[in-house]
Amino acid sequence: MKLINNTKDLFTLLQLDNELNLPISNFQIDSRNVKKNSVFFGLNGSKEDGSFYAEDAINKGASLAIIRKSKISDSIAFSPKVISVKSPEECLISAAEMAIERYKGIVIGITGSNGKTTTKTILNTCIKNSYGTYQNYNNEIGLPLCALELDSQNSTAIFEMGAAKPGDIDLLSKIIKPNIGIITHIGHSHLEGLNSVKGVLQVKSELINNIKKNGSAIIPNGQYVNYWKKMRNDITFYTFGLEPSASFFPSKIKMTKEGLSFFIESAHLKKKVQIKTKLIGMHNVVNILASFAAIYAARLNMKDFTDGLRGLKNSPQRLDLKLWVKQSTVIDDSYNANPDSMKAALDVLSQFQGRKVAILGDMRELGRFRKKLHIDLGDYAKIHGVDCLIGYGDLIRHTVFAFGNNGFFFKHKLELVNFLKKNLKGKEKILLKGSRSMRMEEILNLWK
Repeated sequence: MKLINNTKDLFTLLQLDNELNLPISNFQIDSRNVKKNSVFFGLNGSKEDGSFYAEDAINKGASLAIIRKSKISDSIAFSPKVISVKSPEECLISAAEMAIERYKGIVIGITGSNGKTTTKTILNTCIKNSYGTYQNYNNEIGLPLCALELDSQNSTAIFEMGAAKPGDIDLLSKIIKPNIGIITHIGHSHLEGLNSVKGVLQVKSELINNIKKNGSAIIPNGQYVNYWKKMRNDITFYTFGLEPSASFFPSKIKMTKEGLSFFIESAHLKKKVQIKTKLIGMHNVVNILASFAAIYAARLNMKDFTDGLRGLKNSPQRLDLKLWVKQSTVIDDSYNANPDSMKAALDVLSQFQGRKVAILGDMRELGRFRKKLHIDLGDYAKIHGVDCLIGYGDLIRHTVFAFGNNGFFFKHKLELVNFLKKNLKGKEKILLKGSRSMRMEEILNLWK
C-alpha cells in the first residue's frame, strides 16, 4: 500500500483546504504519463511550465492536479480536482517528507562521485523486498517522486542522491532521513558547479549531518575519514577500501572477463565472506564492499547478499561486455564519464589480452580543470597499455594529443566509424566511454 493513498490524506498532510476524497494510484510530473487516479504536480521546467497541462491530466483521469496559482486557466478554475498553490515543487517535497515519516522500514541514502548507481543496484538486488530509486531519479524532483512511490510493505528503501551544487545533498538527505548513509567516493565530478574536489567533499558530506541518530555512516577508507568522524559522535562509522586498515576490505581478488571473485574480511566478522559476481572492474570490488558494509550495519541477511551478487550483471552501458564487428569485444561504459570513472574503465580494458582500443568522448562539467584533466587522461591511457586511442568531441582532443602516436581525433561520429572500418584488424578489445551528452553508444549503431 502507498504511504499516501487518497487525496483527503494528502490534503491533511499538506494542510490544504479541500474535501475531495479520491484514491491515489501514483504521482506524476508529466501529463503524458497520467493514468486513472494519478496525482499530477505541475512543475516549472526549464522549457515548459507543467501547470499548463493540468486540464490534460484531469481529462486523463487524474484524481488531483497541484499547480501554480498564477497559471490556472478558466476551464479548470472551479474544478475540485485542481489545487492552486504558491509552489508545486515545495508541495512535492513536503509530500515526500510526510511519506518517509510514515515509512517503518530501513532507509539507505547513497551519494558519491562514482559508484552511486551500481551500489544502489547491488543493494536493491541483494535485499529482498527492497525498493530502489529508478533510472537517474536522484535530484530534487526525482527523489521525492520515488519516495512517494514507496510501498509500506517494502522492507528497505534505497535512495541515490546526486549533487551539482552546494546544498543539494543536504536537501535530499533531509527528505529521506536515512538510517544508513553511504558515501561511495570523493573525486572529480560536477566540478563546474562545485569548483574543486574540496567542494565535492563538502557537498557529499552534507549527508553525514542528516543520518538518523544511532544510525550508521559507510565511508571510503582514506584521507577524509577523520574529517567525517568529527562531524558526528552519535552515529557509527564503518569504512571500506582495499587496505586492511578499512573496516571491510578484500583478499584473494581474482578478476577475469567472466567476473570477480574475492573474500570480504573484517574485524566485525567471525569468518571471511566469499564473493562471486559477474560484475567486472576493481572499482566494483569497492562498490561491493560499500554495499556489504550497509548490509552489516543494517543487520540484514548476508546469504541473500552473496546469492544476489552471483546473478547480478553489469547494467546496460555500464561496463557491459558485448561482441561486436570483426570478432571484437566492446566494453560499453557509455552511460556517463568523469576523470575517475574514465581511469577505472581504462583499468578494466588493461586487464584484457589482445589489441586494446579506447574510443573516448568529452568529459563534461569539469569547469576550469577541463583541459588539464583531459590531458591527464591521455597520459593515463598511454601508461596503462592502450594501443590506440580514438577521440570524439572537442575537449577530448587534448587527451588524444597527450596520448601521442596512435591517437586519432574526430569531430563527427560517422567519420570515426569509417576510420574504424578501415583500421580494425579483428578481435580487438574496445572501450567505449564518454559523458552522457556525448551519446557514445550511437557509434555502435552507426556501423550498420
